Amino acid sequence: MSATLENKRDRPNPSSGYSGAEEHSGPLHSFLEHSTLLIFPVVFLLNLHWASSRLYELELLWLLALAVPLGIVGGDFISGVVHWAADTYGSEDMPLIGPSLVKPFRLHHIYPRDICTHGLVETTGNVCILAVPALSFFLYLMWLNPDSGWLAFSAVSFALMTVATVATNQFHKWAHQDRPSAFARWLQRKRLVLEPQHHKRHHTQPFDMNYCITNGWLNPLLNRLKFFRRLEAALKFIGIETARAKDEKHSKTALTAHAPHQHVLQQTHCESTVDSNVEQQTEPA
Repeated sequence: MSATLENKRDRPNPSSGYSGAEEHSGPLHSFLEHSTLLIFPVVFLLNLHWASSRLYELELLWLLALAVPLGIVGGDFISGVVHWAADTYGSEDMPLIGPSLVKPFRLHHIYPRDICTHGLVETTGNVCILAVPALSFFLYLMWLNPDSGWLAFSAVSFALMTVATVATNQFHKWAHQDRPSAFARWLQRKRLVLEPQHHKRHHTQPFDMNYCITNGWLNPLLNRLKFFRRLEAALKFIGIETARAKDEKHSKTALTAHAPHQHVLQQTHCESTVDSNVEQQTEPA
């Protein structure tokens, strides 16, 4: 879906974090965003109802008390992992995930307020495209195994995690808005969703913390553990380098390739200077 900035309350201003550009999804991508956004509430409620009914029948309804925080915290963790991966690895030219995942996150650091101009479909559509098939798969599993209490518990937890993940970009958008709704501000004050000052640390150098953007509950723990830095080190050990490391390596390679040519030019210049001086010294007075 296109985002026509002129129709938005937040006017484009590149100097204050707006690119002023209009965004357009391709026809297929736009269709998927719109259709899955409509389907998502249906499959979410079916999962929630069917799984809760199974837990009730099996006298395991008390597991809902565990599923709710597990689903919310799981959504926060997933948002952090996806955010970190898009910021740190890959390129905008990668098939599929390049333009739909990597590019938006990279541009967000340049124009952080562009998200304020996005409508509901643009904000949540990409996640719905992934969430609907996943929730549909859980419905299929529960149909195959209707007597499994742990499957029902997993389905409730996963459904709550997906709804938290789908809502993440809306919470993220509120964190960048100057004047979010009163309801959004209340949620932010209660730390039920991402709080603006907490998220501001992610947009402050060195831009390497507070990746979780659902509510940010996990950020203090992950920052303290240096979770993402350790994960990067582990991936480097098996040969997976960050985008920054690859760029630095390419830059060094380019400089090394350029150096011999530069040396030849300098040497030629020096030889020409020496020859000129010799000719001047041998000229008759």
